Amino acid sequence: MPERHHSFFRREQRPRSNGRRQKPHPEKSGYKLIAFLDSRQDTSCVGNYSLEQGAKPTKLILKTPIQPQLEAILNAYTDASSGFGAVLFQLKRFSFAETQRTTYTYLSATLYALKDNGYVSLLSLDTTLVIDGPVNFQPALAYASNAAVNNFIARGIVLAPADHVVYSYDDVRHIDSVQKRKLKAYNTSAYAEGFYSNYNAFKNQTPDLQGVVKLRSDSSMTVTLHSTEWTEPRGKKHIFAVVYRGVPYVVTHFGYYPLEKVGDDFYFSGHLNVAGSAQSPFGLFTGNKADADKSNYRVLIDYTNGEFIHLKAPEAAAQ
Repeated sequence: MPERHHSFFRREQRPRSNGRRQKPHPEKSGYKLIAFLDSRQDTSCVGNYSLEQGAKPTKLILKTPIQPQLEAILNAYTDASSGFGAVLFQLKRFSFAETQRTTYTYLSATLYALKDNGYVSLLSLDTTLVIDGPVNFQPALAYASNAAVNNFIARGIVLAPADHVVYSYDDVRHIDSVQKRKLKAYNTSAYAEGFYSNYNAFKNQTPDLQGVVKLRSDSSMTVTLHSTEWTEPRGKKHIFAVVYRGVPYVVTHFGYYPLEKVGDDFYFSGHLNVAGSAQSPFGLFTGNKADADKSNYRVLIDYTNGEFIHLKAPEAAAQ
């Protein structure tokens, strides 16, 4: 499979005014040093994509080293008046599963300040970049990711370390595991029976709705909720999950799918409505309008917010 390296993380060029380069904002940073920690599960690539119609997928890889790219962003916001603090940029996820048409690129990172020989969280980034292709796919993805990282760092470096929790470097390396230990759903094998309107209710194992589950002749589930606010999955508004006879099911627009606990994460395989929308509850960045896709996906539940992370797209599974 061909490979293509790209500097996804670099400072975006700002427009010139009257022939003079505009000064970036914020004008004052509290930090002058930045370190990089790559905590992605798969550091070998961002994804595989057919950059031309009918072409074989090309492996897209982050150009290394990454730290100098981050230093360039930070340096654009520092001057003689800046503070002398140090930050750590932890890249937790930067990946997509689709190999053609519209991709859903998940970008997750955390910025920490060095304090008391440990690390204090300053700001977190968790967004989805929805990019159409194949025409101009790679520059569109690069521009969107660069802008997201640039803005994220710019917002974080004006913050003082206010969190009272100080992590060791080993804690930061395993921060997902550290955070999951605080969530009841990730630390039990006996799930509370009932209906969960949203992810917060599920992760805390506090069913917040009343209803009835019935099995059809084909063993599929039908749910009747004792509330007019909620509809069947095919409606515009549906609940997040159901636990029935000890088995947790996640809900999509197309039905109920059993959640699988593998290691320290929840997964499921099912149909999704993946049309891009600027009104998404997860703050999607929409590059272009996407079409609905009712195909079967392999999905990871994001433990931070319940978002569906595409791991294997239908076209990828078919190849």
